[in-house]
Order: sequence, then structure tokens, then C-alpha cells
Amino acid sequence: MRRMPTRAKAELAAYGASATALAVLPNLQLLPAHLSVGAIGGASTWWLYRRVKSGDFRKTIRSGQRLLGPVTGSAVYAAAALAPGSSWWEIPLALGWGGLMSAWLPVSRSTWTPPGEMSAVYPPGFTGLVMRLWDQHDVAPGTRLENIEQTISREHPDFACDIVAPLGKPVGKIDADAIAACFGVPTLAVSLRETEHGPGRLRLTVAPTQEAGRSIDDLWSALIARPGGAIPGSRIIRVERQPARGQLPARGMILAEVEPGEVARVNFDQLCTAFGVKAEELRLVVQTRGSEVLVTLYESAPLKVARRATRELLTLDTYGRYTIGTAHDGSDAKVHMRSASGTLHGFLVGVTGSGKTVSLALMCAAWALAGMTSWVTSARPDAQMSAVGRHVDRHGSGALFTWWLLKAAVALMDIRGQMNTEAGHDFSAHSPYPALTLVLDEFNSLVGDDVFGDDIAHLTDVLAREGRKFGIGVIFAGQSLNLDKLGGAASLRDQVQGGIGVVLRITGGIAARQATGGLAGDADLAPVPDRLGAHMSLMDRMMGTAGDVPGATTQGMGHTVTGSDATMMRTLYVHLPDDGSPDGLDEIFPASGGINTLTERETEALTALGLWHDWTLPPPSATDDSSATEAVASTGGGLSTFVAPSVPQPARKAPTVKEKVLAAVDREMTAKEIRHAVDAAAGTVRNTLSDLVADGRLRQVDHGVYAPAITLTADSGADVPQPASAGPNAAAAAGEVVLLAAHLVISSQFGSTSMFQRKLRLGYADAQGVMLALENLGIVGPADGGKARAVLVKPEAQDDVLRDLRTDLALTPID
Repeated sequence: MRRMPTRAKAELAAYGASATALAVLPNLQLLPAHLSVGAIGGASTWWLYRRVKSGDFRKTIRSGQRLLGPVTGSAVYAAAALAPGSSWWEIPLALGWGGLMSAWLPVSRSTWTPPGEMSAVYPPGFTGLVMRLWDQHDVAPGTRLENIEQTISREHPDFACDIVAPLGKPVGKIDADAIAACFGVPTLAVSLRETEHGPGRLRLTVAPTQEAGRSIDDLWSALIARPGGAIPGSRIIRVERQPARGQLPARGMILAEVEPGEVARVNFDQLCTAFGVKAEELRLVVQTRGSEVLVTLYESAPLKVARRATRELLTLDTYGRYTIGTAHDGSDAKVHMRSASGTLHGFLVGVTGSGKTVSLALMCAAWALAGMTSWVTSARPDAQMSAVGRHVDRHGSGALFTWWLLKAAVALMDIRGQMNTEAGHDFSAHSPYPALTLVLDEFNSLVGDDVFGDDIAHLTDVLAREGRKFGIGVIFAGQSLNLDKLGGAASLRDQVQGGIGVVLRITGGIAARQATGGLAGDADLAPVPDRLGAHMSLMDRMMGTAGDVPGATTQGMGHTVTGSDATMMRTLYVHLPDDGSPDGLDEIFPASGGINTLTERETEALTALGLWHDWTLPPPSATDDSSATEAVASTGGGLSTFVAPSVPQPARKAPTVKEKVLAAVDREMTAKEIRHAVDAAAGTVRNTLSDLVADGRLRQVDHGVYAPAITLTADSGADVPQPASAGPNAAAAAGEVVLLAAHLVISSQFGSTSMFQRKLRLGYADAQGVMLALENLGIVGPADGGKARAVLVKPEAQDDVLRDLRTDLALTPID
């Protein structure tokens, strides 16, 4: 039994005190008491009159229940005060009033209902459940349900009832979708019609198992399974309904199948029409697997909220998968690190603004957490992808960079082939080198380049067909993929299927298969619109609605594809700003901040081949007699096949204004000095300076005064690369990196960029910047092709040089 709450106890005490007062006060003829009782009774009566005039019957009854005590108490007081003298009935009347009001307490106060003395707010059983769902979902505010009757039997959920509006008001327009979502049934199971009572009362019929005299099986046969229907030749196997759970809305599921030996074909648009929902609402999800089809209809779109990415989600599970997003049913959307055939290949397709860069960041973080090395390239520079590039081994853009990257990767296969021979097995988790993934973003543009496109296609084809044995995978990315230039396109599809496959915000059907270059196989991909719920019905247009609903963005929504199986999902979220604010990549990449690199043996072999350098250098021509070319030719065998082909030198473009400004600003300079040094209009220089400051490539020291983005001291003049996550202590962190690099170089008497990558866990670009800083500090000599730098400081002078360097870098001295 529920305990009586404090408010109910206080009201009982008030009734007892009032009964005592009613027995004594009327005979004392006290004017203040008369006035107080009159005010209470008058105010209560006036409030009840207002409720009656409003026409709201339910609120009038509720107010009458709660004001019954003050009104009747005032009447008892008035009767006793008006009666002459002291009558015998005054005391019994007052005590009787107190007893009646105490018994009336459960009705006047809904805060306490003693068991067995009053029915619940909603009737028990099916009727109460229907009423409670109607009120909780607020389908039609102000209305109520009456005359609820189950139409088939007590075991069936089909029912009919009346929707009643307040007295004198119509029920108003109610969307059948809202009613269907309220009770968790298909929209076709809901029907509304007027009654003889007019617009203030509508008849509602909800018949999920029998509608208009037909069973759900008959309905399926008539609209969906018929020839030319949404799923021709299908039949229902099972129907399930699931209530709402957390952020996952309520849903109904239908499992159907076609005849054995047949493959289920789904027309998504037809299926949406059959269920009375709009495709752009993303409430209907279809999954096919051979002859089976699972249709899930949600109360509302299940992928409205994106989940934040964490290292735990991106860490491989026991089956070699990591979580890239949230599936429509609330489960983790996982992708395999390796395909069913053991390759590391995959694809990522998404239109502009679909969240493709975020997905690439998630993939690179998962690979880093798994100990893999990543090289990333794209057709053009991208600011957000550059932020990701600070956490991977090699990152760049353009066809030239991609050409060098692929040349190095193909040469690496022969280097790793020798390592496989020594280990006695092909690539595995026990290999003496890390797995390597090559991300080729905007692949269509890369293979379409006039100078390097054919070479890029050929080298990619070699890597895609032969990279598995050497732990090298290729990730194709872009708004669409065209694999016609790859000779092994058919075999490539076989190798990719079962591995990494993500398709974001793209139309379904044939368009999806064309956009993915056939890599998605026969997977049925439901179309994903630009915005969620952004639509205006034809009825609204007919009625002259002023504007449509803008809807919410569907960025990150799409499908994971494994073989012919596709799952609708929304990718995890990581902050990649477009306003220059700090990104959230440090939260998903390894906590140590280290970058996975190739082994020392691999980088030394690539250096000897002239392939481990700045990949923006022009390729050698047929007439070049470089030492790198000689080194490659002299090896004989397989490596000689990777000599740079004879290609025309691309014409050097005139430097842009940004490049001129960056070249001119080598110290603190005023805007006037920069304008004199740069041959461009004053307004153009001013705008360029603002852009470079916003991009972090220059810093504004004072009003009209600019300096290089990263400088140590006025005396040293050495440029130091910023760490991947620049913050308040970025300069100190960069100085520590330079100090560690100086110690490595002096103690080993060996100046190598690849050594910095391995020992300091730096990406190639950062390692190259550290080497440049040491050159400016006079610790190493200038570059000499692919050879190691000459060390200009002897080991015996190491302590003095490092002490002076720590002072120059303004670092905390070591006690």
C-alpha cells in the first residue's frame, strides 16, 4: 500500500481544524471571521463559474472536485451563523462535514489514491493502454478517446473508438502517420471517418491484422507481393513489434521471403508507397539476404543523432572489426579491417557534404590504433584532410604526389617480398613489418590526369591485385568510382567485397552500383536525401502553404556494405572544424601521439632507390642520369621494373600570391614591407595575409605586423614543425622534439629523416621539418640527394651544444 503523502496529511489536518472552527466560530459573531469565510466561498464559487463558462468539461469536473471543501464549508458556516442562538444541529453538522471531506480526499487530490478505494487514472486492461498511449504521444492535443472496442477478439490488437474534441470544437486534422506511430502499426492499418455527430467526433479504426475486411497477408499480397509490386512473389514469414528503447523509436518488423532458388528484388519507392510513408523520412529500412527480406518501419527516423567517436569504438574486436557508426536498429555498425580474402582493400563513396572526410578520419584512426601505417593522397588540397594528415605517415595531394606514392608502394612489394622469404610466410600479424593502407581520395580525378593518370591506374591495378601478400591495401574514395582503367576490375571487386565498404548519402539502385564502380555488388542501397524530412506534400502545395520544412542534415548517413549485405547507419562524429578552432582528432588517434611508420630496413631500401623523399619533386625524365636511377637499374630483377617511366615534365606554374607572401615573410614584417616585397595589388596582399593567418600559416604579432607561423627565437631563426595538436604548449613541445632529434643525430653521427620517423614517431612531413630546423641551427649539413645528412657537431661537444640549444629554445633547464 502506498503511504499517504505529506500534502494529503496536511489536508486531513486542515479538514479536522476547519470542522472544529465551524462548530465554534459562527456563534461568536466575529466580523473578521465572517469576512474571511465569505471571501473564501465567493472566490471558489467565482472560479467554478469561470470553468463552466470555458466549456472545458474535464477541467470543470477537476476544479469542482478540489473546491468542494471550501464551497460546502462556507455554506455550513453561513447556515450556523444565520441561525438564531445555538442550535443542537450545528456541532453534528460541522463534524459530519469534516468526516465527509476526509473521505472525499482521494478524489480531490490525485497525488494519493488508496488501493481498492478508487480506480486508476486510466481504466485497466486494453482500454486503459490505448488511452494512455494516445495521451502520452500527444497525437491530437485536447482530444480524448471514448467507446474503445476490440473488433476481432481479446487476443487481437485491432480496435475501433471515437476521437472526441472539447465541446463546440472540431477534432481537427490528424495525420494517419502520427496515429500509426502512436500505436506501432503500419499506416495502412489506420482509417478515420466522420460520424453522425459532426466534426467534433471522428471514428478511428486501427486494424493491423485485419483492415477493411482483409488480413495483413491479404494486404501484402495485394500491394507488395503481386507481379510488378514492391517485392514480387514474396510472402510474410513473421511479424514483430518492438517498443521504443532509449533513443531508438518504436518499430514494426516484417520478415518475408520469395521462393527457394529466387533472389528477392525490392523496389524501395513502391514499398514506401505501400506503407504510406515518404522515402525522404528514412523511417522505412529494408535489408535483403538472398531470398529473405526484412522490412522495418519506425515511428520516426532512427538516425537523427550521431554518436561521438572514441578510441574504444575504433579499436578492433576479436573478429577484426571496428565500429564506424550506429546502425538503424541502434547496434554498432562495424566494418572489417581485412576482406574475406585477406586483403586490406576497401572503398568509400560519398557526395560533397556527406561526411566523407570524417569517415576517412575514423578509418585512419582505427588503422593507427591497430598499428598500421597510412599514406593518404587526394586530387586537391583539403584543409580538413590536412588535419588528418598530421596523424599519418605520409599525406599530400595532386597527381604528382600520388604517382610517387604508388611508385614507392610498388617498390615496397619487392622489398617486403624479400622479407617474406626470410620469414618463411606472406604477410600476417607475425610479419616483421606493419600493414600499409593507401587512401586514394577523388580517385576518378587522379586517374584522369593528362600526365600521370595512366601510370596511376596501372600502378593501382598492380597494388590492388598483388598487395595482399605484402600487407598493402588500397582504399578507393570519391564522389563516385570509375574502375574501367584498372585491368583487374572484376577481380578487385571480389577482393574488396567482405572488407571495408561505406556508401554515404547517395541514391540507391543502379545509381549506387554505378557510383561505387560495382564494388557494392548487388546490395540494395536505400536512397539517402540531403536533408531529413525536408518535404512539402502535394496537398500542402495545393492549399497554398507558404514554405516547406527545411529538415535536418543527413551528414554521415549511409550504408556499410559487406559483400551483398548492406546496413543503413550513421557514422560516428569527430569534430573537424571549418572555422580554425581545434579539432577533436586527438580523442581518437593513439593517446601516445606517435605515428606508425615503415621499418628502418624499408625506408633505407626506398631511399637507396630514390623513392623516399619529398614526393612533390618532379619525376626523372628519360635523359636523366641520376644516382637513384642507376641504383635501381643495377639491382636487376624485379626492382628494375619500377624505374620511373619517361614522362614529360609538367609545366611549372607561376607562383601564387600566397606563395609569394610566404616566401617573403621570413621574419617579423609590417604589411607595408610585405607589399613592397610582393608583386601584387595592395588589397590582394591584405586579403591574402588575412587568409594565411586564418589558416595558421602566418601569425599576426601586432596590428599590421606579421611573422612566420612557427619561430623559436630571434637568434636561432630555425623553423620547427608544430605538433599534430597545437595548443598553449605547442612551441615548447616542438622545441622538445628538436632537442631529442639533435641528441639522436649527434650521438649516432647519422642524419636521417627516416630515423626521426621511427625513433620520434613522426610523420614524414614533420620529420622533414625537424631536419630543416637542425640544418638552420648548424647541427647537420645541407641535403645531398637521398643521402644521409652530414653531422657538423662531434660527440664530445654534445653536452655543450644541447645545453645551448635548450637555452635558445627557451626550454626548462634540467637540474
